[in-house]
Amino acid sequence: MGKTVVEKIIDAHRVDRLGEDVVVVRLDAVFCHEITTPMAIADLVERGKDRVFDPTKIKAVIDHVSPAKDSKTAL
Repeated sequence: MGKTVVEKIIDAHRVDRLGEDVVVVRLDAVFCHEITTPMAIADLVERGKDRVFDPTKIKAVIDHVSPAKDSKTAL
C-alpha cells in the first residue's frame, strides 16, 4: 500500500527516528498566538534561552481576542 500524504510530508521532513512510532522532524513554520506566547517567552527566559531556534519561521497570529476590547488586551 502507498503512503498517505501525511506520511510523505513527515518522511520529507524527518531528521531522526526514535523508535517505531516517534520521529523528529524539521519544522517549516511555528505559529503562536496572543494567549500563550507571553508564557512561552517567560519559559524560555527562565531556562536561560536568549533566542528561538529560527526567528524567520515563527509566525504570530491573533486568533482569540480580536478585535481587542481595550488597550490592555491589545498588548
